[in-house]
Amino acid sequence: MSTPEKTIVNRTLLAGRVNAVRKSEDVVFTELTLPSPDAYSQPATVEIRSRKRLGQVGETVEVSVVCGGYRGKSFSYQDKDTGERFTRRPVINSFSSIED
Repeated sequence: MSTPEKTIVNRTLLAGRVNAVRKSEDVVFTELTLPSPDAYSQPATVEIRSRKRLGQVGETVEVSVVCGGYRGKSFSYQDKDTGERFTRRPVINSFSSIED
């Protein structure tokens, strides 16, 4: 795998195996499983948005992406041990392919 020559803020190269591909209107969503950092770690799974298909299911691909994200809808939950109620707001990460 090649590495970018110059570091650009909020951009990176992702490499992994294509698990699934779906299309919604003009956007293609590609689910990738990234390699595990070691034999005892679970591999990460990410979804990349693009205008064109990035690869076939089962294929290994490399994709330059812009990293982004947003704050999701807040939710409440109750701690099972203490009964205390908490409100949390998840952060949703997003990756969009850099296309020419």
